[in-house]
Order: sequence, then C-alpha cells, then structure tokens
Amino acid sequence: MRNLISAVLLTILATGPASALTLGEAKIGFSADRTLVVDGKTYQGRMWTMPGMERHEQNLNGIPAAFVLHSDTPLAQLVLPELHTIVEFILPPELHLFADPRLTRRPVGHEAINGIATTKYAINETVSEGHGEGMLWLSDNGIPMKLDGSFTRTSGRVAHFHWELSNVKLGPQPGSLFDAPHGFSKLPAEAIVPLLGLKIQGAH
Repeated sequence: MRNLISAVLLTILATGPASALTLGEAKIGFSADRTLVVDGKTYQGRMWTMPGMERHEQNLNGIPAAFVLHSDTPLAQLVLPELHTIVEFILPPELHLFADPRLTRRPVGHEAINGIATTKYAINETVSEGHGEGMLWLSDNGIPMKLDGSFTRTSGRVAHFHWELSNVKLGPQPGSLFDAPHGFSKLPAEAIVPLLGLKIQGAH
C-alpha cells in the first residue's frame, strides 16, 4: 500500500461490495488497540466496533483522525476533529477479498492471540481486484485478532501486511462513536487529503 488510508484499511475487510467493515463482521461489541504493519511500516491505533459499525482512530501526519465505517454503505468517513471537517471516501476495492466467506473454509488449527481464543484459517483466494494469501485468526465472535498475508493487485503491485489486536475489551460501545459530529464541514477528498499525505477516492 502506498497511502495511509489503504494501510489502515487494507485489513479492514468488507463483508461484501456494498459494505465497509473489517476482516469479517464481529458479532459483538468490543474495543481494542490495533497494530498494522504494511510493507515494513508500522501504524498504531485504536478501534471500536459494534455489529454493523466500526471506528478506527489514527494520527495522520500528527493530526488526530477517525475512520467511521457502516455496513450499509460502501462509503467511509474520515473525521478530523481539530479541523471540524468530515471527508467521505470510497473504500479501496481490495477490501472485498476478505469479505469472501471462502476465507473460513480452510481452518488449520486453534490458537490464543493476546488472551482471545481463535481459529486459524489459511487464505488463498482470488477476486476481480487481485489475489490474497496468508493466515487469518478469528475468534468465535468474529473478532479479527490477527492477520498475516499479502495482496497482489491485477496490476502486479504487491502489499505485505500484518494486523494484530491487543487489549481487547468486550461489551457494547457508545453509539456516538459511530455518528458524524454535528456542525462539521463536509469537504471533498481532493480538498483536504493532500495535506495529510493521502491518496483516496472521494465520493461523488
């Protein structure tokens, strides 16, 4: 991946072409610390999830930001509290691979990841956007505790990544985390993301 949106979201895997959730949709609410390593570069953040909704917080060039995702739309929101701004954008197409129910057809064992029991799955699947392979660790409740793998786009570009959750706390999360703040300006992606060093496709 060459931009931070894709770096944060490559392993935030959709449940289908019309949705915007991660690594399979968790069936319960939880919060967790998230570590993502993309092509050797590490991104630390925090995430909150309720069924059908997610929030991921990440600093972008020193600016606090949150990515808000809902399962009923392919659009995601980039919320920039210090700038009182919201940017809507379209998720990268490679996310659709890890929505595929075939991902869980190759269980290869069981393992506890940071205190959470998981089933380990081997990934080797192709979608129209490219090919993904690696290992995925999911809890019985659908929490994506760990992922190690790569995604090769049809263009030939390869991204290698590692995702891992820690300090997982189960339970309902406040609904306000997943709502767009009132009074924030909505700007097109082209107007703001160059300041953050991003390349994302805006909503039109």
